[in-house]
Amino acid sequence: MPGLADICGVCKRKYPFSLPRSTMCRRAVCSSFGSRVGGATFCSRACGPSFFYPSAVDVEDPDAEESAEDE
Repeated sequence: MPGLADICGVCKRKYPFSLPRSTMCRRAVCSSFGSRVGGATFCSRACGPSFFYPSAVDVEDPDAEESAEDE
């Protein structure tokens, strides 16, 4: 449970009150750097869409490309 004072996980500024947590990575984030997507708070604009659309970020798998070429 967050305390009465919090430090922003992005700008590292100390606040005398509890900050909302990013839904994806659980970092405390201030209103200057936080982003709201779908009613949830995120630490960055990239963090929000990756939570709702995980397949939108493709990770290259070199082994999959090699096996496709072998066929």
